[in-house]
Amino acid sequence: MIKNYLRTIYISKQVSHLVNFLSYPWKGKAAILMYHRVLPDEKIKEDLDLGLAVSCSNFEIQIKTLKSKYKIVSIDELINNLKEGINKFMIAITFDDGYKDNLSCALPILEKYQVPASIYVTTSFLEKNVCIWWYELKGTIQNKSLLNFVYEKQNFNFELKNHKQKFLAFNVLRKFFLNLKPDKQIELLEQITETKTRKNYSEIFLNPDEVKILDNSSLITIGSHSHNHLNLKILSNDEILYEVKKSLGILENLLGHKVKHFSYPYGEKNQNSSQKYNIIENLSFDSAVTAKAYPIKNYNLFSLPRIYVGQNTCEKTIINHLSGFYNLTNKFF
Repeated sequence: MIKNYLRTIYISKQVSHLVNFLSYPWKGKAAILMYHRVLPDEKIKEDLDLGLAVSCSNFEIQIKTLKSKYKIVSIDELINNLKEGINKFMIAITFDDGYKDNLSCALPILEKYQVPASIYVTTSFLEKNVCIWWYELKGTIQNKSLLNFVYEKQNFNFELKNHKQKFLAFNVLRKFFLNLKPDKQIELLEQITETKTRKNYSEIFLNPDEVKILDNSSLITIGSHSHNHLNLKILSNDEILYEVKKSLGILENLLGHKVKHFSYPYGEKNQNSSQKYNIIENLSFDSAVTAKAYPIKNYNLFSLPRIYVGQNTCEKTIINHLSGFYNLTNKFF
């Protein structure tokens, strides 16, 4: 209720004028928008309130509005323009993970408005059996009123009687999963779900043939999102090299050309470091994007910030975010 009220105030005409005035110093030279999924309006609940999906109708309104107000460029053009010092503000559209709806729902809208986008693919998600802890965890929490389990001699007890309790439980457990490698993630899921049988989410992700279809579009740039979608901060340098090189090998063999752009899994403030950025730079990528927020001014091409777009983001919110307000608020909160 309060969040909806604040969103209404944020996009009001009077506040929008103030936001644009105050935020201009934080706007930067460019902005990169971070999407994940685009789902038909009637299927938006399939996202389980994770906030990853934007409805088709909202996505089209957003793309149409952005196209009318900004220069939207490919990630290649954005990088080149930054290197050449071109001052005209520009934006790029990106998608993380490699969901099937990027092809079935997002691409037709991008084609309609001739807007380019990058899709960063997690290559283990191309396989026939795909375990996704965030969907299985969220689904389990939604279907329970109480969650009790023991993991590594620690007792976990959550009441799940309302939306707030479920939301808090998911976010507490999410922090544990972010610091676990695949085998430990599976162990924790087994304790939470009380079964060793994992759900297979391969049907919501692109398969190799669909990645090739996307790559053949003049509007789409395929990038790497690592192989197993792990928090790179918990990995050794050798493990990071394996994750990235494995992903590159799969994608480049599949597509028959070099993959030049990378997206850090999670990519938030506490998930990466300058040491990790240097590893990616030394692998001959042209750029790498994060989930951090700050203006693109004195930029590092291997830690580029992005603005998150989720289920509750409308086109007016995006416009205000692009004014620099998103970067400003993330500086202090």
